[in-house]
Amino acid sequence: MAFESRVAVNGNVRLQYTAAGSGPPIVFLHGFPDHGMGWRRQLEALCGRYRVIAPDLRGFGQSDAPQGYGNYVLTNLVNDVLAVLAAEKLTQAAIVGHDWGGIIAWWLAIRAPQVVRHLVLLSTPHPRNHLNAIADPSNAEMIAYIRSFQVPGAAQMLNIDELATWVADPRDRQALTESLRRSSPEAMLGYYRANIPLGKVPSLGQLPLVKAPTLVLFGTDDPYVPVSAFDGTFREVDNVTTLVALPGAGHFIHHQAAKFVTEQIEAWVERPLSGFRHLA
Repeated sequence: MAFESRVAVNGNVRLQYTAAGSGPPIVFLHGFPDHGMGWRRQLEALCGRYRVIAPDLRGFGQSDAPQGYGNYVLTNLVNDVLAVLAAEKLTQAAIVGHDWGGIIAWWLAIRAPQVVRHLVLLSTPHPRNHLNAIADPSNAEMIAYIRSFQVPGAAQMLNIDELATWVADPRDRQALTESLRRSSPEAMLGYYRANIPLGKVPSLGQLPLVKAPTLVLFGTDDPYVPVSAFDGTFREVDNVTTLVALPGAGHFIHHQAAKFVTEQIEAWVERPLSGFRHLA
């Protein structure tokens, strides 16, 4: 099935997204360093039964990259997803996110629960647990890359070829390299500058519980996210919540365990909503 290249608009920001198929909609949100077509295996496997939608996040690939870190605060990133849904004339969809796409997915479910039918997170703890993990001195070595991205001038140090080395498939690696060359290094690192405090990490306080059925998949050997950051996820969700650990897997599980991840996504989006509340 041919992929469509489409455009959504949030204010002055144009967002390119790939779409295919028809049926219940699933929106895929990529992370760093990735692009919308990083979900190729999932899109190809699911487009025969679903409307699959995968944007390039702002600053990445063919989407606009407005200048200034303030353009990359989470409110804008969440509104970008709402703009994609509006472009597709959708009021609700299943949302799948990895890395920064996962953080955006969590906040979308917190701030606009009515649009999230099912929620699937890859390698991404709840924002509260993520910030707590960053603040924990015992994780300093693991999260050192985040602090290096926040140093002035870090964007000029990015090596695009090195950023794509996590992709094993040569064709996919070439596609990612070309996409990253179109991306804005300042914008990509702007996500870290705009949303992760440089100093003391504040408490997020009371947040609305996520209302959508929530599936979290993570690799036990993820070098960037401590496994302990997934503890207590169920406390943040007022619905069925499942955590699946992939032994020996790393951070980019949508590539490393593509078939398994796709099967888990499909099974999750097919489950009935809040069925447990109606049990006798």
